[in-house]
Amino acid sequence: MRLLSITFKNIKKFIQHKPFLFAFLVISQIVCVIVVFLVCGFVDNANRESKVIQEGANIFWINLTNYEELEYSISYNGENTYYIDSEGNVYTKEEIADLKCPEGYFSDVCYLKNFKPKMEEFIKFLGDNYSGIAIFGQVDDKVASISFLSGLSKDESEISKELSDFNNSNKNIMRISTSDCESVFGKKPVVGDKVNLGGQEYTISIIDEDIAGIDIPYNSIPDNFLINTIAVYTVEPCTPKEAAEISEKIKELFQTENFDTPEPRVLDEVQNIQLAYGITAAVIIMIILNISRVYSYVLTYRKKTFAIMNICGASKRKIFLIYLVELMLTLIVTFGIALLIFHTLILQPIAVSYPNFLISMTSQTYLIIFGIYFVVAVLIMSLTISRFISKSAVEMERSGD
Repeated sequence: MRLLSITFKNIKKFIQHKPFLFAFLVISQIVCVIVVFLVCGFVDNANRESKVIQEGANIFWINLTNYEELEYSISYNGENTYYIDSEGNVYTKEEIADLKCPEGYFSDVCYLKNFKPKMEEFIKFLGDNYSGIAIFGQVDDKVASISFLSGLSKDESEISKELSDFNNSNKNIMRISTSDCESVFGKKPVVGDKVNLGGQEYTISIIDEDIAGIDIPYNSIPDNFLINTIAVYTVEPCTPKEAAEISEKIKELFQTENFDTPEPRVLDEVQNIQLAYGITAAVIIMIILNISRVYSYVLTYRKKTFAIMNICGASKRKIFLIYLVELMLTLIVTFGIALLIFHTLILQPIAVSYPNFLISMTSQTYLIIFGIYFVVAVLIMSLTISRFISKSAVEMERSGD
């Protein structure tokens, strides 16, 4: 506590006697930190695809049906609106609507009453890394029946309040596009219209031309809903180890081998991030070396303070600690000011032209840069301070230091 008190008094005297020199020292550090942020961001951005906004995949696609037992495989070509089975037979949309799925096509988990408890267990297993689910299914066993989408998400950072309220609703409401409503229910949709789905009456609450199919809240899925596929979203992209652990849980709960796991970040991307930090570290070292020369110049203006402390019996170790703590305080304060300026005034304008800056400059990046900056600065400045206090006051006067 006494050491801090002496350090603050030392800084106060420095500001009173050399305010411009102190301001230059602080401003130069702030500018240097901002330059480091920019270097890190630009290096990382230069090694990314310009249109990639999201880093890594975080979706598990899980097929719940026994599609290997299907005697024919139906695929849909959206451009020409026709279906082809495994033997090459072509069906129109009207013809395929009368075909039924073979017996055993739907697994036990496809039925809603069996699916929900397993999904609750899976969400509990994912814990804080669970972001949301999207469920694709139908209300009968026809191969060509329209797919209905439903989901339950806790990540609502990028959706409107209207859609958030819709997703979490317990009411029988429906979100649909005009084209789907006309093709399925034979009428143009109007908000407030009642439509029948799986023996239940639903009210159209949102008309959205950007969706395909029909969207209903997770809590209002009809009992005869048959689930084909689910997409499970995690908060963060999974590591290969995490993906393997989640895959084992999927096999255990849903009794299926038919799922796709997220692709881990490619080696090039990892190397690019390492390159960004490597170049940032090199820039930091050069910057700190230059600042150390400035700080050495600052110390020469404080010979009298050093001499007084020396004459009063302060050991060189104590003087070293006083100057080092002073330096560490300025490092923390200047880094904080630089971070505030960069994050509030510089980051968003840059992100307009370089959107990947929003990916690069995360809390983790700031902490890594601060760690490198702080450690390198303390090591180099410690050498500068040691060199300064290694001489006596008389020696400094003789040498002209």
